[in-house]
Amino acid sequence: MVGPGVDRVPRSGPSRGARGVCQSVLMDTPDPNVVNDLIGTAGLIGLIVGFVVYIAILALSLWIGYLIIKAAVRNGLREHTLWLEQRRGPLR
Repeated sequence: MVGPGVDRVPRSGPSRGARGVCQSVLMDTPDPNVVNDLIGTAGLIGLIVGFVVYIAILALSLWIGYLIIKAAVRNGLREHTLWLEQRRGPLR
């Protein structure tokens, strides 16, 4: 007996050629576990990408800070050297 929304599909396997042997195929409903797995996977990927971006921004800020301090030290040494030369004459 076949109801509404059910198709008659021949079975696979050894009884495939036999006439009148059919199985019912119902409309597939989405499995909630698959949806939860997709959400969990997307969340994990999002966490990994967020962590990588966080580390990259932290590294970039440290590198820019290093460059700023390096430039300040160079300028400070240059000014100090000029001040010493004016006070005592050439250093070399």
